[in-house]
Amino acid sequence: MMRLIKAELRKFFSTKTWLLLLIGTVLFSLVPVVITLSFAGRDAGNGQAPLPKITAPQIQELVLSGPSSATIFIAILGVIGITQEYRHRTATPTFLTTPARWKVIVAKLITYLGLGVVYAAIAAVFVIALSALWINGAGGSFTLAGNNWKILVGAAIAAALYGIVGVGFGALVRNQIGAVVGLLAYMFVIENILAGIPATRDIYRLLPGGASSALYTYADRPGAVIHLLTPVQGGILLAAYGIVFAIIALFVSTRREVS
Repeated sequence: MMRLIKAELRKFFSTKTWLLLLIGTVLFSLVPVVITLSFAGRDAGNGQAPLPKITAPQIQELVLSGPSSATIFIAILGVIGITQEYRHRTATPTFLTTPARWKVIVAKLITYLGLGVVYAAIAAVFVIALSALWINGAGGSFTLAGNNWKILVGAAIAAALYGIVGVGFGALVRNQIGAVVGLLAYMFVIENILAGIPATRDIYRLLPGGASSALYTYADRPGAVIHLLTPVQGGILLAAYGIVFAIIALFVSTRREVS
């Protein structure tokens, strides 16, 4: 198994895609931090409660959920990990070298879960650095005490688990462009529509996006209209989604013809 994982890592680092996705992960994690801190204490002007002041402890709970914004890049990471085998026609030699296909898929799942953890951890470090510099520079006192560390860890775990989801989704779709477009459409359009319609909000909280958000519900603003699961429930549900997608990846990849 270690041989297969090392082979997956060699494939992963053989192109510059890993660097582009890492940059995207970090930037998407920092965008909500920049926006939140830039408008801290200002009236939203649309009937919503203003964001807390930059020196208020509540603002830190909001910015530390930043790594969760990078879930799409980590999901794409997993998609590319398996669809590149079919796009570049390396699936046949890969499975001929290792006839037990399930071992290849398990190696991919382990590899991209691990990479998801690494990417999420790097994003978390940048979020902490920017938040600390900005808040302390504005006269506040940045800390990871209280719920803050739970929010950061929860957001990072949520992001990391999408690596497995990406592998499973990629195994199901196989077409790299189709899988990426499908993920973008689902995560940015479908889930947002379901979250925005009062009649479907209870459905949204049980979807991957809702389960992911539940991992850092400490950062919910007062008056939130979506009642998410608890962080523990959300974590279990998101992990269950990851397991389901892993099973899908194993089932589909071991039964399909590769050429």
